[in-house]
Amino acid sequence: MPADHTPESVWLRPARTPRAARGQAFSREDLASTAIAVADQDGLDDVSMRRVARELGITAMSLYWYVDTKEQLVELMVDRVFAEQDAPVGDTWRALLRSIGTGTLECYRAHPWFAHALGRPGTLPGPGQLGHWDEHVRTLTDPGLTPPLAPEHVTLAVGTVKNFVLGYALNPAHGVLTPYARYPDVDRYLRDMVVSNGLDGIRSMAGLREQLTADRFDDGLDVVLDGLQARVLGHDTKGGAA
Repeated sequence: MPADHTPESVWLRPARTPRAARGQAFSREDLASTAIAVADQDGLDDVSMRRVARELGITAMSLYWYVDTKEQLVELMVDRVFAEQDAPVGDTWRALLRSIGTGTLECYRAHPWFAHALGRPGTLPGPGQLGHWDEHVRTLTDPGLTPPLAPEHVTLAVGTVKNFVLGYALNPAHGVLTPYARYPDVDRYLRDMVVSNGLDGIRSMAGLREQLTADRFDDGLDVVLDGLQARVLGHDTKGGAA
């Protein structure tokens, strides 16, 4: 983005007092909740000013009192999802990071569009997202943890965990193969494809179906946490039970 270009973020737009439309006043939160329901049901592409207005029972022009563009509406949606995420729980930094990881995955599964709505050009973090980050910093640097993370390590730790979860959530293999993992036809298909194409590396894996269809999220998260343990604390022992 050019240095002289001002982001067209909804958070830089002066907030307006909710205005009555057809006898009912709507807030930004109402718009966000309605748009989230549309995206959860039909996907992000189906979220439009016209569709959200129809769901609210008002005209599309009425929405422009609150937002200028669909991108600003998506900003409100993203911020609302961040604000509704549960606080991490645990008495060690490792347990807290595991809680952050599992909570983030649950969020992506509840809102499949969410991962595709993050980091869009011109968008800024809103109060819900900033509060979400602040909560992570405060809990992970709490002196009561054994040991607490230094503030400079929080971004590395949380960012690494969330990047792993994002990649896992976007990996199509889990959605394509896992629902059919117990079907004999899947065994035959995988075996035939591997053998007929000379995929000896995959063929060497014990339990072909299990390797390709199992939900390995917990194992992968453990690898990430082990790596952070070694990097941040300088040793390989786990910082308390997760």
